[in-house]
Amino acid sequence: MKNLKLRGERWLREAQNTLRQAEHNCVDGAYNVACFLAEQACQKALKAVLYYRGTRYVTIHSLQELIRLAGKVDNSFLRFLEAAGKLDQYYLSSRYPDALAEPAIPSEVFVNEQAKEAIAIGKEIIGLCATTIHGGA
Repeated sequence: MKNLKLRGERWLREAQNTLRQAEHNCVDGAYNVACFLAEQACQKALKAVLYYRGTRYVTIHSLQELIRLAGKVDNSFLRFLEAAGKLDQYYLSSRYPDALAEPAIPSEVFVNEQAKEAIAIGKEIIGLCATTIHGGA
């Protein structure tokens, strides 16, 4: 896509929508799905910042690595390194039974507190991403 600013704005809108989906899943008791979607929303939002700032391709899935890259745009992203590490743990474990010790499965292990925390982290990260894009920081 030639217009990377537009690409970044589109990714941010999708991130915001994904976080709303995480909130709905939390209310519905699908806590593992809420955790995964919060992680995905942050990935999209951080990629939005990078695209908006001119990066052509972002194939990284680690939130901590994306935070480090976004930190080069605005070092205030770096305060989320620890929180990003927490969400990184949900990338696989919230979806795949093999990512958990037997006999556990994701839909039976994740709890409301985890989902609420993941969503809260997502709101903070996505908020900074939105400010970075719309505030021109």
